[in-house]
Amino acid sequence: MAVEFDVKGRVATITLNRPEKMNAMDMEMYAAISERLREIDQRDDIWVGVVTGAGERAFTAGADLVGLHGAAAGAQVSWESVRPTRFDLGLEVQKPLIAAVNGYCLAGGLELALVCDFRVASERSRFGCPEVRWNLLHGYGAQRLPEIVGLSNAMYLLLTGTFIDAAEAHRIGLVQEVVPHERLLDRTYELAETICANGPMAVRMTKELTLRGRDLTLADGIRLYQALNRLVEQSEDMEEGTRAFAEKRPPRFQNR
Repeated sequence: MAVEFDVKGRVATITLNRPEKMNAMDMEMYAAISERLREIDQRDDIWVGVVTGAGERAFTAGADLVGLHGAAAGAQVSWESVRPTRFDLGLEVQKPLIAAVNGYCLAGGLELALVCDFRVASERSRFGCPEVRWNLLHGYGAQRLPEIVGLSNAMYLLLTGTFIDAAEAHRIGLVQEVVPHERLLDRTYELAETICANGPMAVRMTKELTLRGRDLTLADGIRLYQALNRLVEQSEDMEEGTRAFAEKRPPRFQNR
């Protein structure tokens, strides 16, 4: 299958499996990835999601341009309002997501990595937004990149179409860790398990507060914090966390 899905313990992995095409995504893959992200969001037994690519060359080189943008001549064009059901159109996942970037991460592939909360990169990775070379727009990424890497760094990537290596991506904050290629998945799963050891309700509400708080005044952000904190405090895991702290032992959270 072009998109594989595997769950081990509390961690789910989405693997783009089209290495002969550098994991380029056609419409079916866009839909399948988005469906799996929704599954991660909805399943109580999944606490963290990992997204990666198969093979040695690419996380994903982005959209399969022939299959995705090759509209037939004379095809009718109409306006459709945005529906947040696809990852590059605003689909949100409440669970933490980590991108394990194992090679080229370009165009729509970079957008998929930006859907994740943070990114771990192989030293072989390359990043870029080459859409302008083909008279296309980098949509979701153009919305997210400025707040992640700063406006000027975002404009440099978006307007030139230049590729940067993993070290430069780390320097500007696009990725959080760069590791030897053979250590990529091991390190990513270490981070996933670190998150899984934390209180799952607190993790999800922290992500919600952080994302929603970007668009709020401080006063409104504090109100949102108070509302979300009440949910955390009413959970059974809150009692387990405080009990474990008092007893000086690791907590055993159950996502309740």
